[in-house]
Amino acid sequence: MRSLALLLALGPTLASPLLAQSGPFGALERSDGVGEPYAFFAEDALWAARMLVGEAGGQDDADNAAVLWCMFNSYMLRPVREIYPTFTAFVRAYCTPLQPYLKSRGAIERHRKRGTPMVEVEPGKWQLERHVALQRRAWEDLPEGARSLVLRAFRGELPSPCGNATQFCSTAVYFQDKHGRRPTGEEHAAYTREYAKSKKWIWFPVEGASPRENCFFVEERFADLPDGVVRTRKP
Repeated sequence: MRSLALLLALGPTLASPLLAQSGPFGALERSDGVGEPYAFFAEDALWAARMLVGEAGGQDDADNAAVLWCMFNSYMLRPVREIYPTFTAFVRAYCTPLQPYLKSRGAIERHRKRGTPMVEVEPGKWQLERHVALQRRAWEDLPEGARSLVLRAFRGELPSPCGNATQFCSTAVYFQDKHGRRPTGEEHAAYTREYAKSKKWIWFPVEGASPRENCFFVEERFADLPDGVVRTRKP
């Protein structure tokens, strides 16, 4: 483990991002007092930033903030913490770009047909080359926007822009897969509403975010909870 003295000896270019990733961080908690708080680790910050790059591009904007908060909500509201004791373990299981290998045979075949570069990470198990590269990127090599957003969120400086949403996806991509073309604005809205209804979810439009990238949803079972029931406690 690097000591503080060694990090400082490396100079500001390397030491600063590494020290920033180490905290201090706050904790996730519920305003209704249900469950135990979750204190963030440095590893969580690293994988959260990688997640933003893979799922939303890694900019410091409303789309990325909503993706991160959606994952916070999902971790604290859904019964997953016994299975995934850390936020890192949860996002690695949930987010395809962070999974050790592609779990869907159909996805593997689609990427083979497209000629997408893949890596055999284990015998018979494949992941996209770009996903493997992302999983290996160091904190200081990730976009500044992703790092800044994660640090603010982990320090209790970024409130939820997506209410109690616990699910997100690109319904525009789903429409295109089904119909072979991009939807119009009206078609996309209608498709998203029907998709949410089929899942027993409620579409939560996020101010400043593009619904053509990701749409965010509140599960009906969480609809009666206080708005923004999950919050980040400052260090």
